[in-house]
Amino acid sequence: MIVRPVLCRPFVGRREELAYLRERRLEAGSSRGGVVLVTGDAGVGKSRLLSEFCWSLENSRWRIAAVSCLEFAQRPYGPILDALVRLDGAFAGIEPADSKQGQLDAIVGRFRGLCARGALLVVVEDVHWADAATIDLLLYLGSTLRSMRLLLLLSFRSDQLHPDHPVTSGVGRIERTTRAGRIDLAPLRGSELRTFIDEALAATPLSDETRRAVALAGDGNPFFTEELLKNAVERVSERVDERTRRDLPQTLRTVLLERLRPFDLGERGIVAQAAVIGRTFGLDLLASTLGTTTDALLPALRRARDFQIVEELSPSTFRFRHGLTREAIYEEFLGSELRPLHRSIASALEDTPEDARSLEALAYHSWSAGDGERAVRYNELAGDAAAGVYAYEDAIAFYDRALEAVGVEPIRRASIVEKIAELRIVLNAMEPAGATYGVAADIYRDSGDYDREAFCRVRAAIVAYTIGLPNPTASLETMLARLDPGEYLARSRVHVGLAWLAATFWFPTRARHHLDRVDPRALLVAADIRLRFHNISAWIAMTFGELPTFRFEFDRWVDVALENGSVRAIAGAYVNGGLCFSMLGLHDEALACIDKARRVARESRDRHAEEGCHAFAAMCHLMRGDLKRARAAVEAVSISTENHVNSVFASACGTLAGAYLDDRVLIEKWFDGVQGLVADDLQTECGAGFAEILVRRGRPEEAAALLHRVLPDCELIRGNVYTLLAVGRYGASRDRARVRSYLLRASGGPVETPERPALALFDAIALQTAGKIDEAATCAREAAAGFRRLGMPLLEAAALEIAGDAQAALALYRRCGAAFDMRRLGSSDVSSLAVESEDAGDGGVLSAREGEIVVLAARGRSNLEIARELAISHKTVEKHLGAAFRKLGVTSRRELAAHIR
Repeated sequence: MIVRPVLCRPFVGRREELAYLRERRLEAGSSRGGVVLVTGDAGVGKSRLLSEFCWSLENSRWRIAAVSCLEFAQRPYGPILDALVRLDGAFAGIEPADSKQGQLDAIVGRFRGLCARGALLVVVEDVHWADAATIDLLLYLGSTLRSMRLLLLLSFRSDQLHPDHPVTSGVGRIERTTRAGRIDLAPLRGSELRTFIDEALAATPLSDETRRAVALAGDGNPFFTEELLKNAVERVSERVDERTRRDLPQTLRTVLLERLRPFDLGERGIVAQAAVIGRTFGLDLLASTLGTTTDALLPALRRARDFQIVEELSPSTFRFRHGLTREAIYEEFLGSELRPLHRSIASALEDTPEDARSLEALAYHSWSAGDGERAVRYNELAGDAAAGVYAYEDAIAFYDRALEAVGVEPIRRASIVEKIAELRIVLNAMEPAGATYGVAADIYRDSGDYDREAFCRVRAAIVAYTIGLPNPTASLETMLARLDPGEYLARSRVHVGLAWLAATFWFPTRARHHLDRVDPRALLVAADIRLRFHNISAWIAMTFGELPTFRFEFDRWVDVALENGSVRAIAGAYVNGGLCFSMLGLHDEALACIDKARRVARESRDRHAEEGCHAFAAMCHLMRGDLKRARAAVEAVSISTENHVNSVFASACGTLAGAYLDDRVLIEKWFDGVQGLVADDLQTECGAGFAEILVRRGRPEEAAALLHRVLPDCELIRGNVYTLLAVGRYGASRDRARVRSYLLRASGGPVETPERPALALFDAIALQTAGKIDEAATCAREAAAGFRRLGMPLLEAAALEIAGDAQAALALYRRCGAAFDMRRLGSSDVSSLAVESEDAGDGGVLSAREGEIVVLAARGRSNLEIARELAISHKTVEKHLGAAFRKLGVTSRRELAAHIR
């Protein structure tokens, strides 16, 4: 039997889509890179469109890398790393970074370097199979393309991305990036479909009736139509009377499987084994799993190629021409048939050299084979490797597979469950994380490992407390009640956990009660308990304002951290110690601690820890009234930081600094830009800045409601005087009463702390509101003197205003750079502050729009980028920038940048 190829070789239709891709190519070639998502049902022609576009660039200077996502066994960031290999022969892989952000920056940095040498086209197909890490990388890469010569084309099956599909939200976020476009490929219709059928059949005869039936059944989908045509042609070749065979296959799956009908059992077995390996399969691995030689496979693969089932990618690598073909073949197997096949593949992979072995493939095939021990081992290893490069969702998926194995030893099972809980904390999936810690704790309990049980129960309780679940410490108290007194280590760990919770949420008396019950033996044998013990002791002393005790416990805390040797422990001791010093009003010591933490973090390349240093430094600078340094510190924190604490402090300080500076860019970034990140879990630190912006925008009721939300129910609060004073100005009466009680308790310590003058200022605000001006002035003068002694000029200025000394207040605001308050008090000398300069050139005052443009220009933005960011025209930017240059007495961007430093 002669079977002629049924394949539409010419490219049919899609003219508008190709024209759009060419437009985006021209933009990218002019350093305006972007993303285009190409979507449509399986078989609609996405790959053909992309290959046609790539072919059109074959003789250009563009460098092209076309890669695909794998349905399974894909290493984190795999497709993008494959693209780098194809674009840069010297690329040998990305080393693990100090954070996920660092990992993404390293990969994007390689693309940026390549773009500096020429324009790039990167095609990533089958994004619906992408792992979570690749989606995050594509999203981040897409957000950085504005000034790069890179066009990124992403294809995915629209019929795969249902609402519950794990990639759906990621693709949606990519699509919302500023440089993203989308092509929705529709089925071929009318003359284009007729041309497609004619070209596919070429000279092969097929009746008009059959052609129409194929066109109808294929519904304009090129791949479906092509496969149906092949089926129809084969029937004609077999001399089947078309008049008696009008029952064309109702599903493409049937058609695809019929493509194997001419193959004998041996050939089918080879193709089937290839389908089990995956859409792309290596010749050597296929031969190994079948126990034969590569030469013995070639006739069957050649026949499969001739029948257009597979295609040869390289001399040693083949791929099913369409993923649907592989799926149809794979789904024909019974589960009992698949397991031994997967087992043979896993065994073959194990025999490959370790440096060439795919850990992810081993994990998948061991799991699919139901091979318990190997499934656990390789999936746990693959999970650890994924977590090591910050591919947290993929790591969890591997760990889940490991847990599906039968007969996993309980302690090992608990350890894997604990790993999942830790990653869910990192992903800020707090409620599932707490529940997962609870599962791990139950397994440890049943196994008699009470110390690990205590660790997990403490973590679960911290999560429960953080997200506001009722009675979060119940499981810890229950555990204490049932633990034998001889279990001193587990009991001490529970007491330390309860003390940490009480101290963190401002119940120092309760915290001290639990610390007193920690067994001294536990402090000797468990370094982590000893570290936490001194950490909590220092925090309690700070909360009570017991400065000598705080200094003693802080020194012990640092000593234990240094003994421990952990970068996180050392940096954490210094940065949190700095926070404590700042809350006590000891600014110089606070910044000295934070500088030590920053050096440790930088030397160890710990990006999270370094960002935390910047976030806490911003708070210290705000306390001492140095708005310029506060701004610089907060801008060193990424708005997309993965650390929730860093995000909270940066948004709190960024918003409050922006309010003082009247800096629209800062406010938009750290107030408007982070609402989704922190709004559901607002902390006390956010209250002052957030409420201030809401009031300025005419939303005082929302400000009062927000302040109510951020006020904890506690014994006393230390260090959050800005938020407590904001309650005095904008809060509801019931909240003002609570705040005064907090300030009263906190101000009664043995040393003067910021709460003491804050109480006087709080009373001054209340008296002024009640119209008791003289009494308010007396309290305000007392507050101003206290803030002066503590070196807090912004709050001293606020007190001086109520005391009636507006000029002294204005002088302090000017010294701090508080442009908003300067304008509010009638000063016109604020143009220098808007651009952080000590003189204003010719004395002209910049308008608000000019100030925005000048700041962006000084940060290196082009006029076009400024226009896009501010949603104004390019000519408007030029006009305002020219006016600002004249007012400031500068003639170039370089002078401007130097001028505003």
